[in-house]
Amino acid sequence: MAIKIIKEPAPKPGTLGKVELYALAVGQVIGAGVITLIVPAIKMTGYSAWLAYLAAIIMGFIMVLPFVFISSTLRLGGGNYSMLCELAGPTVSGIYAFSYLTQCLGLSLFGAAASAYLGDIIPVLGGTVPRAIVGVSLLTFFFVVNLLGVDVMAKAQKLMTWLLIAALILFAIVGIFKMKLPIFNFSDPNFLINGWGITFTDGQISGGFTGALLLFVYSCQGYYMTTAYGRDSKNATRDIPVAMLMTVPTLIILYVGVAMAGVGVMSVSEYGASTTLVFAAQRIFPSWLFYFFIIGGPIMALLSTLNSSFAYNAITIGQSCDDGWLPSAFGKQNSKGSRIYILTFMYLIGIIPIVFGLSITVITNMVQIFTSFFAFLNFTAQIKMPSKYPEAWKKSRFHVSNGLYFAINFLSLAGFIVVFWKSCLSMTPGLATANVVVLLLMAIVGVWRAKRGNIEIHTSVWAEDQGESSTVK
Repeated sequence: MAIKIIKEPAPKPGTLGKVELYALAVGQVIGAGVITLIVPAIKMTGYSAWLAYLAAIIMGFIMVLPFVFISSTLRLGGGNYSMLCELAGPTVSGIYAFSYLTQCLGLSLFGAAASAYLGDIIPVLGGTVPRAIVGVSLLTFFFVVNLLGVDVMAKAQKLMTWLLIAALILFAIVGIFKMKLPIFNFSDPNFLINGWGITFTDGQISGGFTGALLLFVYSCQGYYMTTAYGRDSKNATRDIPVAMLMTVPTLIILYVGVAMAGVGVMSVSEYGASTTLVFAAQRIFPSWLFYFFIIGGPIMALLSTLNSSFAYNAITIGQSCDDGWLPSAFGKQNSKGSRIYILTFMYLIGIIPIVFGLSITVITNMVQIFTSFFAFLNFTAQIKMPSKYPEAWKKSRFHVSNGLYFAINFLSLAGFIVVFWKSCLSMTPGLATANVVVLLLMAIVGVWRAKRGNIEIHTSVWAEDQGESSTVK
């Protein structure tokens, strides 16, 4: 019952161009951060939240930089899963196939955050039950959108991304002009309310500049998921890395600008129990412009991330179904090419934290544990790329020396190890242990499935020097 490895022939160019890929990259990353985490981080570190965000963007870029090199060298049909199958081997890809199912929990973050915003705007929606209803309703809507196919999803994504960029730039510009607090005064006692390091409460991370930075960094990595659109791109190795790099200055302008405005118009105490930018926006804008911002900014940012997360996760899980790690029936596609059962599974998993009322910070830390675990697996594949595809790597648009490439990969891994440690210390020991145990169980299942065999891996990874497809037993 051996594992059979089949090299798929490269498909024809897809329909996604540089603009669509940029919209997907920006939409994937923005809703997870500038909207959901700014106010919690302001409460952790004070006026310095804007500086923590700038540092987090730089750290996040270093952590995902290996994917820029990978995507400029190889066209990946199934994102990280395809990379692992080709470069790390069957067992590692099997571990990833099963453990990645936990990532679907992250969908709840965007639904929960959007319902929190609506709850602050419309008091009747502020209760626990109304927020759960709103969050579930939003997941339902984008579940349906993604059932209509990648073209419909991408068109919706492009529209939402332009709206959210306009709204966030407006918030940043107007807010910065209306700032009343000394957010650039490093000697002000409110600049670092908990110091440069990390503070703990009851054994859990609760504050500090570094604590805020490590919370923020979650929102500075999501654009690496653009690698999953290799099959659907017009020119994957040219456009995907460029779209990812274009996202970085976009994040600096939007994230740092919005953070400056958010911390400059309201003190920590004035935010009270709120975790949203609603009350800051009310101070910045007249009522008619306030509603444009809320709809075009926070709501659109969260929904665009929710939309693209459905798409990315379905592509990744679908590829593992095609290969036999997961039941092939689970990866069934409808007439639009959408993975109906996978999308349904993601939808149901995403609902669970919303129904149980888990906080945005708790959900974020859970997802960071999962993504850090995946980073350990990705590392085993990334360091093999130069030796396995030497000619394609030399021709890569973003080629660097092997020594520098390896150094960047080790630095990226170190960042994920720190984030994993931080996430475990940011929740109760019981919850942290439960998350780690689930990942270990999924890993065990992956190893068992690899040993059992009867797997047919389709290595949907293509390079110009690869030549015709072949079959290896």
